[in-house]
Amino acid sequence: MAKEKREKSNLRIYAEYYPFCLLYGVLHLLPLKVGYAFSTLLFRLLYVFDRRHRVRTVQHVMHAGLYTDPVEARKFARKTYLEFAKLLVEIVKMNQLYSKDKISLAGSPESVEYIDPGDGKVGGQVIIVTAHYGNWEVAGTAFSEQANRPMTSFMRPFGNPLIGKLILDHRAGSLHELVDKNEGIRPILRAASAGRNITMLIDQHASSKEGIVCDFFGHPARIHMTPALLHLKTGIPIIPELNRRKAGNNFEFEIVYGDLIRYVPTGDKQHDIQTICQMCASALEKLIKEDPVQWLWAPRHWLDINRRQAEQYKNWTSPLKLQSVSSAEKTPSKAE
Repeated sequence: MAKEKREKSNLRIYAEYYPFCLLYGVLHLLPLKVGYAFSTLLFRLLYVFDRRHRVRTVQHVMHAGLYTDPVEARKFARKTYLEFAKLLVEIVKMNQLYSKDKISLAGSPESVEYIDPGDGKVGGQVIIVTAHYGNWEVAGTAFSEQANRPMTSFMRPFGNPLIGKLILDHRAGSLHELVDKNEGIRPILRAASAGRNITMLIDQHASSKEGIVCDFFGHPARIHMTPALLHLKTGIPIIPELNRRKAGNNFEFEIVYGDLIRYVPTGDKQHDIQTICQMCASALEKLIKEDPVQWLWAPRHWLDINRRQAEQYKNWTSPLKLQSVSSAEKTPSKAE
């Protein structure tokens, strides 16, 4: 039986909150590039002293096959920390610096046209699957404005509710509402029925009840099933999306789209869910690989590393691959 997550004490919540408020206030006063420099210094120190996440980041970079040389993997891991340092500043400065003019669209031409048909038209309704990449905090507002369609994002609650409220005040707006995923499927269905876009972060480990095991960077990862279930129920297309920080440190971003996912059900629901989840995982992997330094590498993404059950997934093979092999074995060859 899984252990229940212990709630933080009020003492710990406030002990975390007040230093964060102080940092927030300092960054809010500083010019953007000075804020970047200050945050970079803090995250350089964090990289040195936070051994647990530093080691895990290096392990994950090598596990995903980006580097085989530990020295190169450590250099890359340090760069990912410094990219994450920018996110903190951007969250604080969003109400000062965000502008629709600083957002551009990239990726699949079909997806770009579907989301932003131009001439002030409303973009097509979609289920957005995304990742903790670049500045995902800006993505909700940016995507909604580009599509000219309101969005509902489903998210995990913050470990510290006070810090969470401070951050979420920058994420929500008239076009973008936030819903706790623990409220279940009904708010998702209501939002879809109201014509809103739906967005979910699916790159972090889902529970066995919420997810299905897929191949991600060549390794087993439990991917959230909700986008697949919603797609099968409503027919709303799925779009893989990342919000990539552009070079120059000028608070400029590009929303990068993968190909639209429109799946025709086979009648085998379990197979359909597995297939759609794998399509989502593969699409996000492809987008992340275009500029992997902006992805958050430290969390436990995979089942076969840094987990208690890692050994049982050591020789894991994708269910879709197994099914493909099984089908091939059942099909008689021409020689037969």
